[in-house]
Amino acid sequence: MRGKRTGKKSRGIQRESRKFPRRPIELPILYTFTGNIMTYGGETGNISEGGLLVHLKETLWEGMKVKIEIFPPDLFGLKPIKAVTQIVWAPARQWEDWNEYLQHGLEFIEIDNKNSLKLKRLLKYIEG
Repeated sequence: MRGKRTGKKSRGIQRESRKFPRRPIELPILYTFTGNIMTYGGETGNISEGGLLVHLKETLWEGMKVKIEIFPPDLFGLKPIKAVTQIVWAPARQWEDWNEYLQHGLEFIEIDNKNSLKLKRLLKYIEG
């Protein structure tokens, strides 16, 4: 489901086009590693049908599988969106960054129809 990027220049500005456009939104998330019972928290930076950008305290590695729950706004009336994701990019942590949130790119690899519909409703809500 990974959105493909192609660089296009328009009037000298590099533009990015994606299969799944990103929608900026900050939502709380919970995540666990496959086969682990510990739960961690974070926040989304943006989201699309193909994946999401998250801000985490922990450094994760590319290729890791992570179960996530995304909590839509209360006013929207949706229960958490659950999916299995894979880390597609992660930062290298610097020693001075230990108290900062780090951005990670996650791709949806398993999302059932029910949760996929919730995600699409959330995306429509974000669009306004």
